[in-house]
Amino acid sequence: MAAAESAHDPTAGIDEATLTRDRRGAEQSMGIWPIADGLWGVGTGAGTEYSEYLVDLKEGRCTCDDWRYRGVPGSGQIARCKHASRILQATGRIELPVDADPSPELEAQRSRWSE
Repeated sequence: MAAAESAHDPTAGIDEATLTRDRRGAEQSMGIWPIADGLWGVGTGAGTEYSEYLVDLKEGRCTCDDWRYRGVPGSGQIARCKHASRILQATGRIELPVDADPSPELEAQRSRWSE
């Protein structure tokens, strides 16, 4: 039965480090907004903990430290950071991990941005 279930799991074959970022992208509170074709802004946190990042989907980059240290092409550590995951989930380009508990903001973003 487990083999049949994994055949329908959209996250099957994704490495655990990237899947962890996909879960965080789905579950954490984040605002997203388009800036230009393929370029998005992402806001996380609140108050003194608020941060903004730029995600370039065309180039496959983010300005966050996680991407800078672990996502550089060729490092092989992660395929995408949680910020890129959030945009890809909100726009319907990737599925949510089956064990994720999506944030209310993501549900609203999926309604607005899903292609």
